[in-house]
Amino acid sequence: MGPDVVQAVSRLTYGPAPGDLAAVAAMGVAAFVAEQLAPEAIEEPTALAEALEKLPTQSMDTVRLFREYGPPADAAAVAAAGGRPGADTMRQVFDRAELVALEAAKARLCRAILSKRQLAELMVAFWCEHFSLGAPKGLAQLWQGSFEREAIRPNALGKFADLLAATARHPAMLIARGNWKNVVHRETAGGKGEAIDPAYAAVLIHQTLGPGGPQKPADTLALARILTGWRAGAARGAADTGGFYFDVDLHDPSDKTLLGHPVKGTGLAEGAAALDILAAHPATARNIARKLAVYFLADEPPAPLVARLAETFAKTGGDIRETLRTLFAGPEFFDPKYLGNRFKSPLRQVVSAVRAAGGGAADATALAGVLDGLGQPFYAAGGPEGYPVAAGPWLKPDALVRRVSFAGDLAAGRIPGLGLSAGKISRDALAATLGPTVGEDTLQTAAKAPAAVGAAVILAAPEAMRY
Repeated sequence: MGPDVVQAVSRLTYGPAPGDLAAVAAMGVAAFVAEQLAPEAIEEPTALAEALEKLPTQSMDTVRLFREYGPPADAAAVAAAGGRPGADTMRQVFDRAELVALEAAKARLCRAILSKRQLAELMVAFWCEHFSLGAPKGLAQLWQGSFEREAIRPNALGKFADLLAATARHPAMLIARGNWKNVVHRETAGGKGEAIDPAYAAVLIHQTLGPGGPQKPADTLALARILTGWRAGAARGAADTGGFYFDVDLHDPSDKTLLGHPVKGTGLAEGAAALDILAAHPATARNIARKLAVYFLADEPPAPLVARLAETFAKTGGDIRETLRTLFAGPEFFDPKYLGNRFKSPLRQVVSAVRAAGGGAADATALAGVLDGLGQPFYAAGGPEGYPVAAGPWLKPDALVRRVSFAGDLAAGRIPGLGLSAGKISRDALAATLGPTVGEDTLQTAAKAPAAVGAAVILAAPEAMRY
């Protein structure tokens, strides 16, 4: 098994499932990369559809989720009038929201484990963190799954500008990052009243230009003014807009200047213009290029590679698919020094282990709990970019014991819902699935142990925590 095959499967998937390495070796690395870059042509397994059918909220859009799981009509009316619904009412709402969020987490795990569109799943995870909603907050928790389905998934390999617009207009983002509070009241008893809240504007600039971009405080304030009146809800008589609406009465109509670009006071169109400015900025190309190189290759990626990715991103109008194509075609990607040198995040380790063992995801509830215990629960990172894409921050000595414990529990069949009962994971089959990623010392140690223990040895080995 050639190192190029191992590198391609290790980096473009969550990790090999039984037969994956042999299949890629037979079709060739170039064909495999091309296939993963065109996921819409890959047929998904029946088991995935069956698992998702058990999660009814995954077929509900943002508006329907609010109607069926949000505050009852009388509580919503109280809130709209500026009052506060009762504590018991809101506690029930948040309890229901937690159930919806759990289904979203289970659906993500199902797809990560079972989907044949592995690169697309990795990119969904990448963008869900890049456009993180932050720690659970209010009704945003109800919409975490619909945010992924409606804003992230359709655009994960498309144009960055489309992805940016979809995330910026989604009610989950508007609530989670506080832009619903960002308003200007032009007619008040005391004259003009402002409640400019630059919190989301600051996050949005961070998500595009990056922390080291050319932005100044005045740009953040200008962007915040541009985004005044962007609301979650529906204006009376308005057509369905997915839960987003623009309230012109709460918008600052003045002309603004963003990053040196004049933005005329044209209402909702200002926001579209501002997003285009951010998406097309050279700093955004550099920021996204470097972050993709970190995600797929190394914490300190080669500067020439990052420069080529940024060039492709800029030339193609922010085409994510073509930027990735440049990354995977570069000589750096298959440089032996990058083979097996990355420490897995908890999500990557958990999913790769289940895939290697041939597990399913009929019910991923327990597995979601495992992620919580390993320090990477879904939808819980508080920073502007979610969990880190770099490998280094995950290398924590105190977490290694929990990772080894997870490997033992998986091998012993103690994690329900995966179809992996005690004794079902074959040590020899596991070694064959992982191929040359398993070291000779590990193989020898596993061979001397009873079969079930031998499987745990392989899953808990140092190389099982790297890719």
